[in-house]
Amino acid sequence: MTDNIHHTELLMLLLMLFVVSLALLARKIGQPYPIVFVLGGLVLSFLPPVPDVVLHPDFVFLVVLPPLVFAAAHNSSWRDFRENLVSILMLAFGLVAFTVVGVGFAAHFFFSQLTLQTGLVLGAVVSTTDALAAGTIARRLGISDRIVDILEGESLINDASGLLAVSFTVNIILGGHAPSFLVAVEKLLYLSVGGLVVGLVMAWLLSRLIVHVEAAQIELTMTLMTPYVVYLLAEQLHTSGVMATVVCGLYMGHRKAKLLSLGARLEAPAVWNTVDFILNGVVFLLLGMQISLILRGIEGLSLGQLIAGGLMVSLIVIALRFLWVFPGAWVGQKLRQLASEPGPGPLNNRELFAVAWGGMRGAIALAAAVSLPETLSNGSPFPARNIIIFFTFCVILVTLVIQGLSFPFVIRKLDLAHGEKENPEEQLALKKMIQSALQYLQGEREKIPHDKEVEVYEALERSYKRRLALLKNPQDASKEELFIQARRYLEIARAARNVERHTAGELLAANQINDLVYQQLIMDIDLLDARYAPPQPSS
Repeated sequence: MTDNIHHTELLMLLLMLFVVSLALLARKIGQPYPIVFVLGGLVLSFLPPVPDVVLHPDFVFLVVLPPLVFAAAHNSSWRDFRENLVSILMLAFGLVAFTVVGVGFAAHFFFSQLTLQTGLVLGAVVSTTDALAAGTIARRLGISDRIVDILEGESLINDASGLLAVSFTVNIILGGHAPSFLVAVEKLLYLSVGGLVVGLVMAWLLSRLIVHVEAAQIELTMTLMTPYVVYLLAEQLHTSGVMATVVCGLYMGHRKAKLLSLGARLEAPAVWNTVDFILNGVVFLLLGMQISLILRGIEGLSLGQLIAGGLMVSLIVIALRFLWVFPGAWVGQKLRQLASEPGPGPLNNRELFAVAWGGMRGAIALAAAVSLPETLSNGSPFPARNIIIFFTFCVILVTLVIQGLSFPFVIRKLDLAHGEKENPEEQLALKKMIQSALQYLQGEREKIPHDKEVEVYEALERSYKRRLALLKNPQDASKEELFIQARRYLEIARAARNVERHTAGELLAANQINDLVYQQLIMDIDLLDARYAPPQPSS
């Protein structure tokens, strides 16, 4: 028992060491870390000293998937998700069905080892996308937010629709026949609508609990528990756990500013970013380390035949996405017009190409493949299981590495990269907020008799006017001098805070204050530095 614990502990430490090392490498070479993790895991899988580590589907579905899906939904904009809902659903449901059928028939046609039924299983397994790498690259290059919203929204929903397709296709093999159309539609509606209802109800209940706590550590603990509670409850009710978690994340993310206390709002990003980094790092690393295990389980085909087959399936998956995206966008636009839905205008061909090229696969696809049953009800092996797993890994590797590494080049060639840019909505909101605050201060100052407290209001007004001046309007040259003065004010204030920081360090060294007092003083200074820091380019 003790030996097993020590072995597990050593294995986890080894994985974390690999994650940190590869993350530093990814940062150094300027590539998205999922790509570096997968390639690093692939290399590690063939090194003799590195032990075999199996990526168990339960680990992905029950440990990793709920918080990652919840965090992605929690950080999404409900307004942007709603505005692009038709486009997202066309990809998350329409493209998933198209991929299942297309890959199923093509795989059966090109590979004698795959029947039509096992080809459909393969199509369902590779239908789920992972927008992490695409979203990271796109945001760094300043691509249109709408494209990123569509890619990330598609990934959120098609985790549910893709896993549902896997369940359908596997049941065809296990049951020996396909369910009728009405039965399939009924199950789809139950899973989708049931998941939606569970997600909304649990989000409402948990929100009512969290809003009354007002203790940062407890609030964050409850927030971390939320995706697991929602996912497991939905699965127990035989609805879609992923759909329930997505809905819950969108609901609570839309209201998080009102749900969480100040302390929780300040600490939450660091907590969730760390959780997201560790889980994604471990999963993508394990993803690359599976290849040697997969190859050992395949007999009767040479490595060359397997690689050729994997490349063929990858090209089929990419081609099917291109075949769907362009006409699918036209259909989606017509549906919006029929529904008299205002919504955003249609994407142009260059933007649609970026959406098509951004369909990368990730850990969910491999977890779905590994979760396939090993035997049928009669005890015989599940047909072509190891081949499906290997082809799935090839699709992940090709789409994540080749499309991921080439995505910046494609975006630049399409003239969609605009670099770091100011958000006009943020600028407009800040301007109106500051102007409203100034109007309030001016109105309150007029109510004060004589000169009592006038200096306090004037000092606050000057501070707000400096902030307003920093919202530079290039078309208003008359404010250039005020803008320069405000910038100079921030530079001097930052230098003064550095003096404060140095003095606090001297007091700590002289034992005049303890570590806790010092850390709190530095935290206050750091918050001011962060508040007034100039914008930095995304990493």
